[in-house]
Amino acid sequence: MWAERIARSVIAFELTGSALHLGALEGVRGGASLLFGLWGGVLADRFDRRQLLMLIQAWSLAVFGAMTALAFTGALELWHLYASAVGLALGQAVNQPVRTSLIPSLVPPSLILQSMTLNSIAINATRITTPLLVSVLVAATGQGGWGYALSVILYVMILVFTGLMRIPDAAKPEKGARDRSIFRSFAEGLSYAWKNKTLLAQLLIAVGPLAFGFSYQAILIVYALQTLAVDTAGFGALFTVAGSGALLGGLVIASRGSMPRHGRVMIGSGTAYGAALLAMGAVDLLPGGWPLFWFAVPGLALVGAAQTAFRAANNSMILMGTPIELRGRVMSLTVLTQGVAAGGALFAGALAAAVSPAAAMAGLGVLCIVVVWGVTVARPSLMRL
Repeated sequence: MWAERIARSVIAFELTGSALHLGALEGVRGGASLLFGLWGGVLADRFDRRQLLMLIQAWSLAVFGAMTALAFTGALELWHLYASAVGLALGQAVNQPVRTSLIPSLVPPSLILQSMTLNSIAINATRITTPLLVSVLVAATGQGGWGYALSVILYVMILVFTGLMRIPDAAKPEKGARDRSIFRSFAEGLSYAWKNKTLLAQLLIAVGPLAFGFSYQAILIVYALQTLAVDTAGFGALFTVAGSGALLGGLVIASRGSMPRHGRVMIGSGTAYGAALLAMGAVDLLPGGWPLFWFAVPGLALVGAAQTAFRAANNSMILMGTPIELRGRVMSLTVLTQGVAAGGALFAGALAAAVSPAAAMAGLGVLCIVVVWGVTVARPSLMRL
């Protein structure tokens, strides 16, 4: 995922030079995730999850392979980036609820938070080395397709390891799950979430960090090149910094053992996420000639740590409060954040083009904090969970 994001950002900016297109690409991917994701959870509760994972991973591998061929033959055009964004969104929309809903079946309830954190650690381990490797290759060769080529290699490995995975019977679909219509299954998931107000609040609060906050990645390349005045390798280094922060934050949570107040972790990390983005936006106020890159580094490390902590706490609370037969459908509702992220990315891209990338970072930080505390004030019981 991270290698593809580097490739997409670099190629899109080379083709257009437009921050607005960077936001639009992220917006298209988020909108497609919203469209497909709600149905991905229905599939997760109806079919064998390991086989479903392998099928969707093979689909993503095919998209990466096609983009690699287009990039290295010089045939890649802007519309290919938009088409691949939709194709990969389809894969992610099914992959995410299937993979996440498996975790509670593999560990005891008391370890769900730590398990979600370890899942994030595994994802962010590739975030440390992959973006830096891709950006160095791109800077050395001028070829943005290296991100797609590396994604092909990684997804071949993922397919092999998924094929070796053994799933307990408890994680398999309930008997008769396929007897109900797909529309009825979809409605059951929506109805459960709507009637459970605490669950609904947990889904809504994620819009702040995981939709508005996460949209910073859409404009990170223009922020790096224009605000921090670094090259493509510096852009990759920023991704590595965020990945290192995410890894460190994950290790801290995973090492804490039992953590009774998941709600406070969620709210605190969501607030820290927004504050870190505000700090990154504030570098534009520093005097000229200052080493802006090194002022942005701590903020980006905190963004990574806060993202891991928030996602782990939020997802574990949702999973622990949801019956096993509904977990796929309920977890698919988390892709609503990606739908909102489509708007957030467009907002960030437009603000970066009209004002500055730093102003866009600060704007995303404000939106993140407003959502987190708006939901907390409306549902104060989240603090006690």
